This record gives sequence, C-alpha cells and structure tokens, in this order.
Amino acid sequence: MLAPPAVAAPSIGGSPETATPLFHGNWCGAGDLNRASPVDALDAACRAHDLCYERVGRGACLCDKALLKATAALVRSVRIPEAIRSKAATVNSLFSAVICTETRKMPRRAGQG
Repeated sequence: MLAPPAVAAPSIGGSPETATPLFHGNWCGAGDLNRASPVDALDAACRAHDLCYERVGRGACLCDKALLKATAALVRSVRIPEAIRSKAATVNSLFSAVICTETRKMPRRAGQG
C-alpha cells in the first residue's frame, strides 16, 4: 500500500535485499507483509486504504480521499505522538500529489450498514 510506483517509501536497511517495503507499522508502505493488526491509528488508516483499493481498485480517488482525511486528522490531533503525526504528514503529502482515478462507489454488500 501507500507507495505509488513513482513515490516509493524510503528503504530501510540499505540494499534491496534487506530493505522493507513498509514505511510504518504493518500496513503503511508498498504492501503489507502478513495482514497483522494495525499498530496504531496511522497504521489503521493505511489498512483501511489498502482494503479500499482491494474493493474499489488501485488508485481510486475514493480511497485516497479517505486516507487524506484520516491522515490530516492525525496530524491535527494533539493526542497523537509527534513521530506518528510527522509520518501521517508525510503520507498526506505523498497522496496529495498522486493522481487518482475517479470510480463509482461500490454497492454495499448485504448485511453491511
């Protein structure tokens, strides 16, 4: 997730063999490794974005706009640690620059509110 081809997450570790595609937690970055639970509110926003892409389609504006809204709220929250707010600001900046694809909203499945 979170790393459009032109805006990849910074690699950690130096070489491609040891670099992780994740920017933060279990869901923020170029993919999710094991679908583990989110570690915090930023990771939860990334998870929601990943799952939205799976439902609606990669690059969907609907998903990106929801991520922008969630990360902007995290940046403004004084309850969120500064390090997480900084990462949320980075995610917000990256996705503010990404061109998304307008799609129709997916119909809700039976049993969903």
